[in-house]
Amino acid sequence: MDTDPEARPDWRNKNLPLMARVGLWLLSEVGEGAVFTKRQLDEALPSAVDVLRRMRDLRNHGWVIETRRSDPSLAADEMRFTQAGGPVWDPAARVRVTRQMTSRVRQQVLARDGRACTRCGREAGEVALEVAYLTPISRGGVDAPENLITLCANCHAMVDRRDYEQPTEGQVAGAIDQLSPLERSRLLAWMAMGRRPVQAVERAWHLYQMLSSTQRDVVKERLAEMVDDHAFVETLPASEGRGRP
Repeated sequence: MDTDPEARPDWRNKNLPLMARVGLWLLSEVGEGAVFTKRQLDEALPSAVDVLRRMRDLRNHGWVIETRRSDPSLAADEMRFTQAGGPVWDPAARVRVTRQMTSRVRQQVLARDGRACTRCGREAGEVALEVAYLTPISRGGVDAPENLITLCANCHAMVDRRDYEQPTEGQVAGAIDQLSPLERSRLLAWMAMGRRPVQAVERAWHLYQMLSSTQRDVVKERLAEMVDDHAFVETLPASEGRGRP
């Protein structure tokens, strides 16, 4: 974690790696908790290639940057710099946490997890999927499938916003004990599949969250009409409301 602002290099220094320049720009020009746009980032680093990818790489060093996927209150072109992580401008620190995940390992993890987010169940094609660390490299984690998990961008950001603590077997067993027989059967099916399938109503909710406030109002009004119409039909006699003789 960066603790001495005076020790930071200038983000304008073109000799620094691009990821380090992005992190320094966020700290110097944006500030933790503030919202910025892709246009502002592009204007700050106009000749940089793959600047967004380098910004996403900051996550591997404990940095938290949210988008509309993780915070629906943000506009489509907005991002929030939530929390700084490791001092990525320090070569020694950067080497210690450099991501070494190979494409082969990444594809192995995606295939193992059914190419779906293991937290919310949404699949590739619906959302962008990311292979995340259970224990970050900066905390001693390794680039092995057993330390990797498939998450969508939204769930990955939610996990990044809190300190992750590995649960114990006893905690999991205690949670299972509180389930009903039907819920236990459902959980066992999820375990067999290796993921939790997303329900249609959950998929609709996630899509709704990504709309603008104006679009949400339109969809909400339409749904309210559908619910009212259904309730009205339910109150009619079968011969009138069901179309049955």
